[in-house]
Amino acid sequence: MDTVWIVVADAARARILSCEGRACHGLKEIEAFSHSESRAQNQDLVSDRQGRGWASASGDARHAMDEPTDPAEHERERFARMVAERLKTAHNQGVFKHLAIIASPSFLGVLREVMDRQVAHVIRAEVAKNVVKVEAPEALRAYLPDFLF
Repeated sequence: MDTVWIVVADAARARILSCEGRACHGLKEIEAFSHSESRAQNQDLVSDRQGRGWASASGDARHAMDEPTDPAEHERERFARMVAERLKTAHNQGVFKHLAIIASPSFLGVLREVMDRQVAHVIRAEVAKNVVKVEAPEALRAYLPDFLF
């Protein structure tokens, strides 16, 4: 039978479930990740105030420097890279043959950006919905198509 992995994720939590065959029988959770930094407020992620700079070389006006990236966005991307790396490792080891992803819309976009090309080719379903708090595997199955491949 063909093993299917299902990733259920948002910016702070991810779960990997596994099932067998096109109809995805025997759905069970095999791994869970948590990234508490994604839940933190920006002021908790940045250690100090922004730097200050001159408005122009000849002027005497100063202004606060902008952050190059949003700290929360940076943490979301770090977590997406961690999940994507786990999927790449498992795919290269032949642990799963097909992949389905159910993720919050914003996290799904970030995950797509950092996903390895070979792993992206085995994705059979993507659902942009935040259902990470749904615990029962049977309830999660309802968000996926009847046949995954």
